[in-house]
Amino acid sequence: MSSVLEEKLRAAFPPEQAHLLAEVIREAYDDLVKAKDFNELKSIVADLAQAQKRTEERVDQLTVTVAELAEAQKRTEERVEELAQAQKRTEERVDQLAAAQERTERAVRQLARQVGGLSEALGGSLEDLALEVVPEILEYRWGMEIEFCDRDTLPLRNGEYEFDLVIRGQVHGEPLLVLGEVKSNITESEVERFLNLVAQVEASEEIRPLFFGYRLERAAKELIRDRGAVMVSTRGKYFPD
Repeated sequence: MSSVLEEKLRAAFPPEQAHLLAEVIREAYDDLVKAKDFNELKSIVADLAQAQKRTEERVDQLTVTVAELAEAQKRTEERVEELAQAQKRTEERVDQLAAAQERTERAVRQLARQVGGLSEALGGSLEDLALEVVPEILEYRWGMEIEFCDRDTLPLRNGEYEFDLVIRGQVHGEPLLVLGEVKSNITESEVERFLNLVAQVEASEEIRPLFFGYRLERAAKELIRDRGAVMVSTRGKYFPD
């Protein structure tokens, strides 16, 4: 560039001046190019600084987000631990309840055996008492001549049944069969069930149902009266009187 410029300058200036002017113009041009490059560099650096600033801001935001996520994770882990502890306590409580239930069931079974044994003992004593009391009541009330008095199994239309009290005899020369049910507490359902059994007994003599026990429900009392049966209490009271 400087040699071409110098040739052009020599057309108007002496060679030395033309050479000097060419050098001055070249140096000025170089300085101008350097300034332009510097300005462009400054612009680039400014852009990079803005980008760095935005990056740092984004990093700060990301740091805050990560911290929040870490805190949330920590709370979640704490909650999971609380739930695990609660589950453990629940399982322990369930085990305790299961053990208590097992103890209760054992106690109920034991009580049932005791009550069953007591019931059998009481039932046996009631039957023995009935065998002693009822014949005397029937002799007094009906003038019945007793020929047989005991527990006995009689045939039914469909099978057989062991009666607590079977009394055979005569009243005014007529044969009579008394079938008794012995219960501590005479209920309406017990009366209905026993009367249905008596109705299935096949016998040549007249049959009269009888109940013997401690207590008699009001509804059972009415049913006994309506069906022509009788009741004798453990105290010797006769119903219907």
